[in-house]
Amino acid sequence: MPSIKLDYLESLTDHIGLYQHATFGVPNLDFGYTTDDNCRALIVVSKYFDLYNEERAIKLARRYLAFLQWVQREDGYFRNEVSIDRQFLDEVGSEDAQARTFWALAWFMNTGVGEDLKGAAKQMLERFLPNLFSLQHPRPWAFILKGLEELSKNKTSPVPLDHVKAASIFGERLLALYKEQADASWRWFEDIMTWGNALLPSGLFSAYKLTGRKEFLTVARESFEFLCEKVFEREMFMPVGNRGWYHKNGTKPVFDQQPIEAMWMLIASLEAAEFYSPEENLERARNAVEWYFGKNIHRLSLYNPLDGSCADGLTPQGFNANRGAESTISCLLSMLIAQEKNLLEFRSPKSAGVKH
Repeated sequence: MPSIKLDYLESLTDHIGLYQHATFGVPNLDFGYTTDDNCRALIVVSKYFDLYNEERAIKLARRYLAFLQWVQREDGYFRNEVSIDRQFLDEVGSEDAQARTFWALAWFMNTGVGEDLKGAAKQMLERFLPNLFSLQHPRPWAFILKGLEELSKNKTSPVPLDHVKAASIFGERLLALYKEQADASWRWFEDIMTWGNALLPSGLFSAYKLTGRKEFLTVARESFEFLCEKVFEREMFMPVGNRGWYHKNGTKPVFDQQPIEAMWMLIASLEAAEFYSPEENLERARNAVEWYFGKNIHRLSLYNPLDGSCADGLTPQGFNANRGAESTISCLLSMLIAQEKNLLEFRSPKSAGVKH
């Protein structure tokens, strides 16, 4: 397997933050920056630092934290879209951006970075807390549950929040949605599968870990198994394509397949393995990671081992040659988690001759 490299992520980052898109492998400045990508990149570089102890990961973490501080409003909400000339393009970012940033900052609090950086993350988290229960959509609820699980692990610098009570509230919201939508032939939270599908059962796995409520685990398992029925074909990961998405009573589109789907399938599979069928779920996790390296419908590797970039998905013709932030981050985080969990053995960055 190749080495895990931050070179391309670093090349997408300037003195403000992380560029959102690229044309082929060149940053496309027309699209500027997003909070979504900068908070996801914060997760990657902090995990990379924990595994490899490279100082440049800390430098990048500081840059992404600075961006998040800048876009956070006085009321705690985060703006999401910023132009290349530093103009805010929205007053308040999407609910996804709010909750994803909450998860990223909570994750960051459990890494081995310095307390000075964690102090900044904690301050942002505490400023956001009054808005926590205002979010009204299922993926943000799942992100919040992932963040609550991370915060529950932090004993040295706790954030003032009742994790169990909050997890019960958000778990109940997902549960109610599932009961409203699911039936014998469609065991899902909505009448459509779109992006980041494995995030939803993953959120309920977190709710169960925090509360111990068996109903959360039951629905997490039911919905995850239903998802796996739809996205694995003879042990090959075949995520829902974004050309129309997958509607209830409809046909699953094969293309375009997005890298973020493999990342969330990896995370959810590892969580499922904690509670049932460990061998089967660990194999699902491996298959999800190997999707990036050619175990996919086109037998093409999306990862470029020379710089650590990832193609923007699979199309009917092959792979999308653009290499944007979300795709690269999804691949890098999947590699880092697989390395940490001993699912796959990647080469050490230093043995690959990376200069620091």
